[in-house]
Amino acid sequence: MGGPGAVQCLVFGQSTVSVSVGQTLTLTSTQGAYRVAGQPSENGTTSGTMTFTVSGSLTEGYTLSLTSGSIVVGGTTYTTTSGSAQMNPSANVISGQGATSSGGAFIVQATAHGNFVSSSGSVSLDFKAGSTEYLINLTTIIQG
Repeated sequence: MGGPGAVQCLVFGQSTVSVSVGQTLTLTSTQGAYRVAGQPSENGTTSGTMTFTVSGSLTEGYTLSLTSGSIVVGGTTYTTTSGSAQMNPSANVISGQGATSSGGAFIVQATAHGNFVSSSGSVSLDFKAGSTEYLINLTTIIQG
């Protein structure tokens, strides 16, 4: 299972999951919604995609680099320019932060229904573009 550098972990109710350094994990939204922080009447639909690459293994999890992605909010597309995250040992939770074009910044929390090797999940973003802070929730499919 896996190749050199592969780390295996157990997930509740599932067999061993193999995650390797260099492996990519792509989260693509199937539906999404946003609202502006402090202004609940300002809301709408949103979409996004994020591709993480496993850059290292820790004693209790993995380090990830955000290698590509985009967030569409209110008809404006923000391209991710950088980011990093950590994934837990069960490969079902990712937490991190990053930056987008036009000086945007975000904090990301993603949870898989199963694991990030192949599943579905949800992504929450606290995204700031200029002086506006967006609270974003996405339902995603995951390809790893």
